Amino acid sequence: EGTTLYAHSLILKMSALTLASLCEDTDRDTTIPITGVSPHIFLCLLRYAYGDNIPEELWTMNTSRTSVGGVSCTSSAMELLDAANRFGVVGVKLLAESKVVQSDIAVDTASDLLLYADSNDCALLKEKVVDFFLLHAEQIRKTPEFQKVKESNTILDELMEALLSKRVYRMFSLGENDVDYSSMGVNLLRKKLGERGLDVDGSREMLIHRLTLEDQAARSRDTTDDGSNVASLAQAYSLLGNNGNVGR
Repeated sequence: EGTTLYAHSLILKMSALTLASLCEDTDRDTTIPITGVSPHIFLCLLRYAYGDNIPEELWTMNTSRTSVGGVSCTSSAMELLDAANRFGVVGVKLLAESKVVQSDIAVDTASDLLLYADSNDCALLKEKVVDFFLLHAEQIRKTPEFQKVKESNTILDELMEALLSKRVYRMFSLGENDVDYSSMGVNLLRKKLGERGLDVDGSREMLIHRLTLEDQAARSRDTTDDGSNVASLAQAYSLLGNNGNVGR
């Protein structure tokens, strides 16, 4: 027998868009089945949507080994990440992603986590798994899970590029005019997006694209403002000239 939980659609629209979309075109008495997520994990998402915090003990709670999104794990953090991503609770997704980075990356999980992060736009997780791969490439390549990575030419190319370039993303800004986004780590990219009130969720490429578009829009606004100021000055001088002619 399942567990029945109740929520207000307006609250969900503000904090869990994907979950809210499941409630569209239904009346208040309709029960919407939710599968593939533990009741206590789903309840945490709902409570967060209503302004509550995720219980601290949940992050350290170990569960029986299970497969979450194709990743074999024993932590609740991975369950929360997958559920938050699935139902559009961005705040929990980013928080859970940071917890998974701290506790779940290992030689036997790296390949599956890399594939999961790539397909679910978990930019921080992907960055940290690639960093881990650079340190443990030989061991990871010997695991059965790496065979799945070898099926993706795109990811193999990314790993090869990271190995050859010995990439190191920076975590600090070089100032207000720092726009060298390609050298920034995901946390710094998200910080810059947050400061501008922009969406901080998505792949690394999406984060950089948003910042670049915002820079272009800002330059366009500055150009428009400068043009308006020039036009205003020209109009003022014209009026002064006309007044002078009348005075004569």
